Amino acid sequence: MSDSVFIAVDFGTAFSGYCFKIAVSEQVRQPKWGKEYGLETPKTPTCILFDENEKFLEFGYDAVMTYNRHTKKDEAKKLYLFDNFKMELYGKELHRDITLTAKNGKQMKAMKIFSESLRFMKDHALEIIGEHTSGVKYSASDATWILTVPAIWSAAAKQFMREAATEAGLVTESEPDRLTVALEPEAASVWCRQLPSEGFMEGDLRGSEKIKEVTGTQYMVVDCGGGTIDITVHEVVEGGCLKELHRVSGSDMGGQTVDKNFKTFLRELFSEEVFDEFEENHPSELQRLMYEFSICKRCKGNVFVQCPINLKEIATRYKVIENYFDGNNDAAWDEGQILLSGEKLKSLHDDSLRSIESLITDILKKPNLNIDYIFLVGGFALSAYVNSLVREKFGGRCKVVCPADAQMAVLRGAVTFGMIPNVVLSRISRFTYGIGIAHLFDETKHKGKRKYVTKEGKVFCDVCFHCLVKKDESVLFDEVREYVFSPAERDQRAACFRFYYTESKTPEFTDEPGMTKIGSLTVSMPVIEEGSSRSVKLKIKFGFTEMQATATDVDSGETSSVKLDFLSK
Repeated sequence: MSDSVFIAVDFGTAFSGYCFKIAVSEQVRQPKWGKEYGLETPKTPTCILFDENEKFLEFGYDAVMTYNRHTKKDEAKKLYLFDNFKMELYGKELHRDITLTAKNGKQMKAMKIFSESLRFMKDHALEIIGEHTSGVKYSASDATWILTVPAIWSAAAKQFMREAATEAGLVTESEPDRLTVALEPEAASVWCRQLPSEGFMEGDLRGSEKIKEVTGTQYMVVDCGGGTIDITVHEVVEGGCLKELHRVSGSDMGGQTVDKNFKTFLRELFSEEVFDEFEENHPSELQRLMYEFSICKRCKGNVFVQCPINLKEIATRYKVIENYFDGNNDAAWDEGQILLSGEKLKSLHDDSLRSIESLITDILKKPNLNIDYIFLVGGFALSAYVNSLVREKFGGRCKVVCPADAQMAVLRGAVTFGMIPNVVLSRISRFTYGIGIAHLFDETKHKGKRKYVTKEGKVFCDVCFHCLVKKDESVLFDEVREYVFSPAERDQRAACFRFYYTESKTPEFTDEPGMTKIGSLTVSMPVIEEGSSRSVKLKIKFGFTEMQATATDVDSGETSSVKLDFLSK
């Protein structure tokens, strides 16, 4: 049953889900979550629960509800609950042994947390697919998997997710091509382009009006997720494919920023002493409180938030509960609920709103862009404040449209992306990438630089930089950059290259300010024979969502894949 089903997994900061398409069917299907709890949502909370022996227990709503049933401090302290952990892969130096801290203060390897989460998604998906195919059983190897990640994630973060997916059994190391890593705003772009007018919010498109698909049409996709704001710009080219016009940009100011600001507000309202005791002793109640607040983020104006019983009890030990709200224009006490003013709710969004406005403004300043549409997608796009900001600030310049099902745009588009991975024909490089190499030492060029002396006495400068792709350069999805090299030593059996990136467009050395080592690759050398060529051609593909490399022995023509490792310590 090769390639008979496509399964896309959106591993989100706050919520996760998947959808699938059987090859012979036109329909993209997705499960509903939380029915046993009176809910019916397209995604489930990104929460995972382990027992005291680090054995997987539950994921999603089941993890939240099981944890919340353990209301006693000692019971909860035994369990490992992780939530909102996706952003732990952003903006950090990553390695395979990195650990995350659970609600009980104890640590566990991030690789286990991510791989067990993906294993749950895999098993759940295969079970549900079986129910939709008259009992035909599919295995993971029958599927093409698509895993979505933020476009602004590093090569290391993408590799971490791929290795977690491999450990979870989605794919094997021998068949890595069965997993496609899709960039979230690209997947959303693919979905939005084909939506009919009724697929968008009321009034976005009128009557039978559709998104223009003519060559030259330009879209900006603003993907507002729980963790990140992710923006990409595409233009329709001949044949209906897309090319990227501006390097991906974004920030870590997604919906979770509003949640953090809300917790800070509560800490200031009730005092650090009160809130710290509540957070320490009643973690499951805090979990429930934050979930309820996440629903309030879609509202505009005053909102009611139920005050947890234990927060109220701790607070009243110090003073009457109403006194905390005296003279406070931001909030009021109303029979067990906190009435949050619309002004305060808006101010909790301000950090995110400023980031979104700044990111879009910077792109629209570019003289070569003539953007027709802004696609506003992601769960956080359904925030009334986010939606109105983008429409009010930029609606006069571009047509702003938001799918009614904005939180599903990435996931549904990912299925299509998995079926036509070359839909984005070219991408703009975010950085200048290259490798560290050695050149014969030249006192004029290399003065003051580090030297390397071979066994034969040749002197090399070993901090030279060979550029493979420049920042802001457009690279085709299947374009290959080559570098032919010969070893410095006659008896060298392998060559190890250090991989670097920089913001500079004209770097010369790997020890320049702003140059960052992000990984390495090792290439086996040809068999040593007297008089034979010892050249190897290194080929690296930059234009797809992940970098890929091969090495070819120039003399024999033998080619082997090369492991690009971005997770080395």
